[in-house]
Amino acid sequence: MKTLVTTFGEGDVDRTIEAMRRLPYEKLVLVGEEGMVETESFARIRAFEDLSGHQVQAEIVEGSGFMDLVEQVSQVLEKHSGLGQKDAKSSLVLNISGGSKLLGDAALFAAFRMGVRACHCDGRMTMLPIVSGATATDRFTPAQSRFIRVLDRDLLPLDDVVQSVGSPSRQAVERVIRELRKLDLLKTDVREGKILVALSDAGIEVSRALKRASFR
Repeated sequence: MKTLVTTFGEGDVDRTIEAMRRLPYEKLVLVGEEGMVETESFARIRAFEDLSGHQVQAEIVEGSGFMDLVEQVSQVLEKHSGLGQKDAKSSLVLNISGGSKLLGDAALFAAFRMGVRACHCDGRMTMLPIVSGATATDRFTPAQSRFIRVLDRDLLPLDDVVQSVGSPSRQAVERVIRELRKLDLLKTDVREGKILVALSDAGIEVSRALKRASFR
């Protein structure tokens, strides 16, 4: 099933209809914040779809911050794409031109996280540079993924990390550290002659994505 998911809010009728006209779909899902389904704009889109014999599905996100919204939009994308479900056949595309800027940015981040195709429709359609199907597990080597999984925000001695990841050598772990530091995924410190490592805010986000992927 071809699914169009679009961020949505009051005043987004034209942008949404443009996405509906440009992108083939069989199911339309509008993602918005509290009160979306009571808006006149939502009623207009629902009436438009009723004429074509389709129904609009509404997904309400209530995040208190950016990462909360990213997490909730990710859950919506996972739900409607069929990711992790046996014999899933859904083909999903995300339009981020509706709703608040914060919601649009969170939806774009979620698309990167989930490997979902994304576009922006507002006078013209711009396909965004996301590799379809390329999730966090595709972007990192097995060694990098293991390293990220054993860390958190709290600084840990490097020697403890080496034991946790089961690396054959300290040199191999230090190489992974250099690679991840270049990506700004780690923070390091030196105390009493010991190297300490932890995940940066960006690294925490990657860790969440890897853990989510492991349950699929």
